[in-house]
Amino acid sequence: MARISPLVAAELIELPCPYCGRQLPAGTDWLVAAQSQWGRCGVKLSQDGQVVGILALAPGEERGQGLVKAIWVRPEVSGRGYGRQLVQGAAADMVRLKLDVLLAAGGRTHLACATPPSEFLAAVGFVRPADSRLWRLELHRAVLERSGLGLLGRLLRGLGSGPEPAGGAVSSHATRSGR
Repeated sequence: MARISPLVAAELIELPCPYCGRQLPAGTDWLVAAQSQWGRCGVKLSQDGQVVGILALAPGEERGQGLVKAIWVRPEVSGRGYGRQLVQGAAADMVRLKLDVLLAAGGRTHLACATPPSEFLAAVGFVRPADSRLWRLELHRAVLERSGLGLLGRLLRGLGSGPEPAGGAVSSHATRSGR
């Protein structure tokens, strides 16, 4: 079973891209910045003790931004949704670190890990604004919080889509507004 976990700089410099062969040298500026600011430089996907995919991130130019510097999944395990899992894992991780947006440069094909295909970015929730060369993933829209699910449940109960609990109780949560 594949598992997502944080990726640290010491691991990333040992992992060449299986497509373009790119391997980052120790001390790469953005890698050092990510490691010192966040304590990691992205997420990795491991299966049977082997790293089978990575999504590497650098701090963006503006506060609250993360920039996708590389994403790859080993060819022998591609087509299993692991790229999507890497994006979802990175998004959740960056929300915990109080980031607002992930940015990525997209390409027409997957020639290099630094420019994933634009079609892939669109399929996993990135949007390319007309006035930008970078694709954006707004994290507050991409990561569903439990509070959103709770709100949905309250709305559905309000529409009469289920029996009311015994004794007329609607929720076990007290509210300040008295509603």
